[in-house]
Amino acid sequence: MSDNHRVRAERVEVRRSREAILSAAEAHYAVKDADPSMVQLARLAGVGIATLYRRYASVDDVIRALHTRLLVEFTRVEDVVAAQSTAWDAVVALITGIIDVLQEHPAIPRLNRKMVALDDDDQFTSTWNDKLDTVIRAAQVEGSLRTDVTANDVTFAAFRIGSYSNLPPDDAGRIIGRQIGIVLDGLRADGVRRPLPGDPITMTELRGIFQHEADHPVE
Repeated sequence: MSDNHRVRAERVEVRRSREAILSAAEAHYAVKDADPSMVQLARLAGVGIATLYRRYASVDDVIRALHTRLLVEFTRVEDVVAAQSTAWDAVVALITGIIDVLQEHPAIPRLNRKMVALDDDDQFTSTWNDKLDTVIRAAQVEGSLRTDVTANDVTFAAFRIGSYSNLPPDDAGRIIGRQIGIVLDGLRADGVRRPLPGDPITMTELRGIFQHEADHPVE
């Protein structure tokens, strides 16, 4: 094997092992709050412990790298928001985009909490908030969004709904859809109520949801 081929093969292996490690960490934090040990993480990723230490010096470094990777998902939300024709549509795209990202990557809320403990300087959050403030102000100027809410109100509501990661799969879409409808009605400046999507949640279904959470605990 030539030197160039060897270098390329090594780069491929580095990318492959990094991806395996970050994917294993994301799967872990999707259902667990406690940090794995480096030995546990290596086993979950299917890599040797020496390989893990060559890629990341500690679990904290893995958390930082994974958090950075997942933040890219929110930049895609920004692109969708920017493409909307009205400011209200941008608000709707923002809320639904955040919820979709959190549903696809349920590890994010736990990683956010861990990053607060690890790093005081969160430049992404500051930049993100500035962009959201612009969206919110535009919708208020447009007259479609009530004037007494802030970007933090909107994102907090979206994150709360998006963090519903332990719902029965068959019911999750309907439950989340109704919650989105309720939030949007509360945000509209005109106060007009639109029909909520899907059927109401019955007491039987509510008991089923509680049972599902009991059978699938988040640690």
